[in-house]
Amino acid sequence: MVEYVKVFKTSEGDVYHITLSQETSILSFKTLDAIKDTTLIGIDLRRLEGRHSTGPAVLAAIEKTIADYFLRYKDVVICYYCDFINPIPRTTKNAMPPQEYRSRLFRRMFQRYVKQNEMPNVRLSIVEVSGINERYYFHIIYREDQRSIAEMIADDLREGYSK
Repeated sequence: MVEYVKVFKTSEGDVYHITLSQETSILSFKTLDAIKDTTLIGIDLRRLEGRHSTGPAVLAAIEKTIADYFLRYKDVVICYYCDFINPIPRTTKNAMPPQEYRSRLFRRMFQRYVKQNEMPNVRLSIVEVSGINERYYFHIIYREDQRSIAEMIADDLREGYSK
């Protein structure tokens, strides 16, 4: 599977970097073996420069990048792990943790994109896991005929990250 990298730069000078690549480090070997005919793709999204709010144009470009990749490869399932290390600019007054904020934003972006582009067979499962000091949020994007694979991935993430 081909790794895909794209860089977005806003008019304010913020720079975002997205990588879509094969992900093998978050699942057990047992699950990876069980889904061997499906490629799990991870999303690495970073802000390289800037601290401005992320505007609709960048969010739309990110949506399109992920969707184009997903639609290009029929045997992929995408998994996005919501980062809790990097703070969200301009949200210091908000008591919501960064990972929950990212999870809600990603879900809304997904729902809007799927509705606008009439993609009735594309699904999103959100796996929320209680860790020791924080909650983990994983988003699994799959096609309806991959539901059993998405459920295996979700079960593996719950088991692996709730320890």
